[in-house]
Amino acid sequence: MTGSIIYEHPLNEVIRLCLRLEQLFERIDHQLKDTTQLGSRCVIASIIEALQLLDRPDLKAKLARELSYHLTNLSKYRNLPDIDEHKLKQLTHQLDELAHSLIENSKKIGHRLREIELLNVLRLHLNNPGGASSFDVPLYHYWLQQPAAVRQKIILDWLSDFEQIKTATTLALDLIRKHSKMEHKTAIHGFHQELLDPQTNLRMIRISIESTIPVYPEISVGRHFLSIRWFCADDIEKRPEQYIENIGFYLGYCLL
Repeated sequence: MTGSIIYEHPLNEVIRLCLRLEQLFERIDHQLKDTTQLGSRCVIASIIEALQLLDRPDLKAKLARELSYHLTNLSKYRNLPDIDEHKLKQLTHQLDELAHSLIENSKKIGHRLREIELLNVLRLHLNNPGGASSFDVPLYHYWLQQPAAVRQKIILDWLSDFEQIKTATTLALDLIRKHSKMEHKTAIHGFHQELLDPQTNLRMIRISIESTIPVYPEISVGRHFLSIRWFCADDIEKRPEQYIENIGFYLGYCLL
């Protein structure tokens, strides 16, 4: 919706991970435009964050199951009269290929990058204030002095290891968002609560509100209940207070 802010709240572990990865990859794509030494430092820090996020051994299996779930659901659309069969076939083939490749590869995502000594050393200094300094990792300081084209070539090579997971993440989130059923709601005195059907397979909650209204939501979701409390956001330096007026917003249920 134009002129609105959308808040997304994941309802399972895989979608939560996908949202974090999406944010990281968007940041990396933006940082790649900056070929200065500072830009390279920011990209490397984001690469290390991605490796930490992808460190779980069961990650690929869970993501493959998520893709297979979407594949199964898409099969229900095959016999619909208005469906684009060619596009559906392409999408199902892509999902099937990604799910199988995630399962068949026994190594961790980014395993090659985990064997690069420089990245391993930098990982130890990532949480230091200011990151890795020249006196902490002289090799890094040397590498940053290399021409921008040299640094960019290496960075792009390293990022190629994330292409598969980036494609899978983008595809899963795109399918979930496109299957969002939006309904208009009114929060009475800034508070909305409703019952949820535990049998529905909700993947994510999406909230849309006009950007001109200075409020933000705090969302709490359980198996049976959803509650949204709106807070004033007109002064970010003060402790937030609950919005006391009635407020209209759109609530999206992302389910397949």
